Amino acid sequence: MTTLKSLPLRMFRFGLSLGLMLTFVYVLLPALTGSCSILQRMSLSLDETGIDPSRYYYTDVEQVKESEIYLQTVLYDD
Repeated sequence: MTTLKSLPLRMFRFGLSLGLMLTFVYVLLPALTGSCSILQRMSLSLDETGIDPSRYYYTDVEQVKESEIYLQTVLYDD
């Protein structure tokens, strides 16, 4: 037999879970990036090239266009 939890308990657990996830994303991950030199260099490289890591497909980045042109010349240049 399943018992339903009370609404305040479920809301508390939801708020706690949401708070932990936000703390992980906005506090722990930036601290890790700042403390690790490799991650810091990668972050600086992304900033310098203008790549937004939250995008799914990078169509507005110059390197993507260059790679598409290169692939077209290699694949279709018979």
